[in-house]
Amino acid sequence: MPAVRPGPVRVGIIGAGIMGAKHAAAVAGDPRAEVAGVADVSLEAARKLAASVAAPLVSDDYAALLASDDIDLVTVATPDHLHAEICRRAARAGKHVLVEKPLTTNLAEADDLIDVVRSSGITAMVCFNHRWIPSYAQAWQEVAAGRIGQPVMAYARKNDRIYVPTEMLGWASATTPAWFLSSHDIDLVCWYLGGRAVEVYATAVSGVLRERGVETPDAIQAQVRFDHGAVATFESCWIYPNSYPSMTDSFIEIVGQSGVIHLERKSEQLEIAHSAAFEYPRTSIGSTIHGEERGAVPAALRHFITCVMEGREPLVTLESSRHVTAILDALHRSLASERPEDVR
Repeated sequence: MPAVRPGPVRVGIIGAGIMGAKHAAAVAGDPRAEVAGVADVSLEAARKLAASVAAPLVSDDYAALLASDDIDLVTVATPDHLHAEICRRAARAGKHVLVEKPLTTNLAEADDLIDVVRSSGITAMVCFNHRWIPSYAQAWQEVAAGRIGQPVMAYARKNDRIYVPTEMLGWASATTPAWFLSSHDIDLVCWYLGGRAVEVYATAVSGVLRERGVETPDAIQAQVRFDHGAVATFESCWIYPNSYPSMTDSFIEIVGQSGVIHLERKSEQLEIAHSAAFEYPRTSIGSTIHGEERGAVPAALRHFITCVMEGREPLVTLESSRHVTAILDALHRSLASERPEDVR
């Protein structure tokens, strides 16, 4: 593993969008680390984010960060389909890598990337930050303690306002709601259920987004069967009206042989009504509390920095993240074939 030199861990941020900004704020709030550089295809966006965290290196080419001896670790917060090549090049450059979900959108690329990471000796983790949301982490502890018995069924939905694929993302046609939304849910449900997924059957509906020039399904539902007999249903949709009070409607149910867990995350305990709308602001992923960054994203970043400094295996392993990609790969093959597909 590449040695971490004395002093703060120096982090490069690749991608200056919404999640890149969250990564930068989380790193800047950790006294053990500092943002050493920011890269984005938009030099203006990179400069703006770098200025907010006093990062000295700014570029419109992420290769500049990989070539810098002043960077130990990079976070990759680019569109889904661009993860593989950036992570591969970062590993070969000897940089530790934290990448936004999913690991890759291609199973062969996931396998190749894992090989490169292992041969390079760097530490890498997918930022499945939902594992650090307190209620979700508590749910895992309850399942692990046997409080609901053996889990036998799960249901998870993550549905977005139509604003997300039509206005927030300029690259929605290059992904699907399953890749973009269900990745987190699949990681969590696999964590809760244990075992391996063996088969997926998926269906999709399209039309609303295509009429707006966005070539991606409106909604997807998939049923996944596991090797120990459990089943899980994953729902992803991104055509909710923009009048819906929260950006995301998120719910997870885990049914055990002697109990059930519900994880409702719509309101996150905060409701605000004003003259323009009624809203449920999101607080669990990231928020600034008394001037300090808190929430699941900063917690995941802190965990990964600790793993890099101490040479520990991250909570989210590359193998578990590869399994998420494998399930999504089978899901999209099922959409194409219109029949169940094995998880490879």
